[in-house]
Amino acid sequence: MLLLRRQLLLLLLLVAALAAARAQPLASRADLVGLYSLRGSLGLRARDWPLKSDPCVSWSGISCRGGRVVNLTISGLRRTRLGSRAPRLALEGLRNLTALERFNASGFPLPGEIPAWFGTSSLPPSLAVLDLTSASVNGTLPPNLGASGNLTVVLLSRNALSGPVPATLLNAAGGGGGIRVLDLSRNNFTGEPLQNVSIAAGGGGAAAAANSSSVFNISGNSLYGVAGDVIAALGRRFQVVDVSSNYLDGALNGSSDGTVLATTNCFSGVPGQRSRADCEDFYRKHGVTLADAPAPSPLPSPSPLPQPSPEVKKKKNKQGISRNVLIGVLVAAATLMVLFLAVLLLCFVRRRSRGRSGGRGVEPNEEGTGTGTRSVRRRDSSVNPVASSPSGMSPRANGGPKDASAIDGEFSYEELVHATGGFGDDKLIKHGHSGEIYHGVLENGSHVIVKKVRSNGVNKHASELDFYAKYSHDRIVPLLGHLSKDDEDFLAYKHMPKGDLTNALHKKPVDTADGLPSLDWITRLKIATGVAEAMCFLHDECSPPLVHRDIQASSVLLDDKYEVRLGSMSDICVQQSGGSQNVFSRILRSSSW
Repeated sequence: MLLLRRQLLLLLLLVAALAAARAQPLASRADLVGLYSLRGSLGLRARDWPLKSDPCVSWSGISCRGGRVVNLTISGLRRTRLGSRAPRLALEGLRNLTALERFNASGFPLPGEIPAWFGTSSLPPSLAVLDLTSASVNGTLPPNLGASGNLTVVLLSRNALSGPVPATLLNAAGGGGGIRVLDLSRNNFTGEPLQNVSIAAGGGGAAAAANSSSVFNISGNSLYGVAGDVIAALGRRFQVVDVSSNYLDGALNGSSDGTVLATTNCFSGVPGQRSRADCEDFYRKHGVTLADAPAPSPLPSPSPLPQPSPEVKKKKNKQGISRNVLIGVLVAAATLMVLFLAVLLLCFVRRRSRGRSGGRGVEPNEEGTGTGTRSVRRRDSSVNPVASSPSGMSPRANGGPKDASAIDGEFSYEELVHATGGFGDDKLIKHGHSGEIYHGVLENGSHVIVKKVRSNGVNKHASELDFYAKYSHDRIVPLLGHLSKDDEDFLAYKHMPKGDLTNALHKKPVDTADGLPSLDWITRLKIATGVAEAMCFLHDECSPPLVHRDIQASSVLLDDKYEVRLGSMSDICVQQSGGSQNVFSRILRSSSW
């Protein structure tokens, strides 16, 4: 009994000591100045970092030890409304946090280039972990990043970084023994940025290879060139080297001491590579040729991936759609279709009533005197779509005429290649019937959708380009630019954050395994009304009327507020009056954008 009391007393003393350490106030004036500088430059909300309160006690994402800030996490925090209007990478306050050991900004938008002082001694000397994953960072890396200080983990994946990889990141020097984990995957690195670090990678490799947890990951970029010797040197520096999903060439010599992941490249004699035609096409666009590599030596087999535990498999099985949920989805889809048809029927009835009441108005005669009139009437509600020349469209829609040069954006071919990571498979969204659809990120952080079409001397998008040159409407997805290079056409569209209607209807809540789709009935009615407005614009407000010919769920795109933007305009054509009795069989089709 006495022993039990002593143990309880020791436990209470330990809890009290931990609570006192946790609630210890900030004692550094320099740390306080740095935190308030970050609060203002990042525009953080007062509910997360409240004024007139101790940061070590009340501020979210801050951990202190001995009255100094040692851990700073802004991942998951939000900016104020004013700060969200012009977000930028402004981290000058980190210079004051001289005891900081970890900085985590993953998922927090920091559009901009990493400042040059990150590569000097201005970073906190005790900083060991730098995490900027998915932070919208762009530009090039500072040339001396990792040269000084105690950095051991640098996570920069899923950004828009480009240019060369600093050799200092791959050296084994530094207060903490060099970088042990370096993640540069899913960026816009292209060319041969690894070639200029081959000496550095092999210089201090012996010390780093002893660490079995060292990882170098630059997968999902557009690197090319002969890289066998560089990868071998990196394998002596890092235990795991991942260069998959690039366009690297040559042969792997297999002299690495660790694990090398090199799938989806252009290596010779290595399984799981890209097709020869894909590699030759990529290299031809960049003005280089593939190397005729000699027979490679055996590549060390990668360590097997860990299998998911039975509990994980059981949890995934529970995520299947139950019968009741499926019935709810079908009922919701049917109701949405009825609402859409009702609104569309109302538009047709209104248009037909106007046609019977006396045509579409009075227009000037050919001399422009205004004395002559002509009545343009539709005999009935039937339509006769024709594959006529796009020049038959007239720019008299409610959206207003546009100049033909308005759709020739200021994009260059190099910008589109850079934005889409060299049109790599990781940026490919889908193969549409009119071309390949890619997701891209421009240098300013803006997201775009790029459609690549092989023209083969035939302008397959004449009607679409003519439509965008003459019309604009809030319900039509904007075309940002168009250019042609060799035998390919490239069309850049504005990115719609919510995707298409198919994804929105079947999206599930994140907090339940089984549940109804996330769209409420107000949003569904809003989407149906938006589609009807887009159809009314094409059928009733354009002169002559236009037919879309590809209305389906994947053609209905949604912005961040679930406002409808109609896409898939490549099959649009002019609708003319006629007596065809088989209208729907001539204008309906089943295809994807």
